[in-house]
Amino acid sequence: MIHNWQHNWYYLADESEILTRGDFKTLVISEQPVIVVRSEDGQVRVLFNICRHRDVMVCHEERGNATRFVCPFHGWVYNTKGNLMGLSSAGEMARTFSERHGLKPVPRMGIVRGCIFASLNSEGEDLESYLKRTKFFEGKARL
Repeated sequence: MIHNWQHNWYYLADESEILTRGDFKTLVISEQPVIVVRSEDGQVRVLFNICRHRDVMVCHEERGNATRFVCPFHGWVYNTKGNLMGLSSAGEMARTFSERHGLKPVPRMGIVRGCIFASLNSEGEDLESYLKRTKFFEGKARL
């Protein structure tokens, strides 16, 4: 069930906070833990910080740089794109999964003037309209 407040866009980070591949920042939006990460392909991604196996947070660090995120519960390993890579056993990849899903991306995300935003709802007002209506960049150069 999507609540009315989950239709909003949320400011998450500035791109300068995640400049290098693997740089990440974790935070909570509308009670949902997320990871903002510059993935190995250089793209900025916003992923739910929840293992698809047992609903456990895969990253407990506030910031850092990583090549992968490992669920502390059963060792599921996800790359910075959110893809499930396999199962970790004593630091080594013990088994791979092809039938399982990776970390779930937020329904919508966008970057405007270096500011990273996300919405927990796949429908609703687009980011540019939302920013104009809320006057997020008021007094600054136009979108």
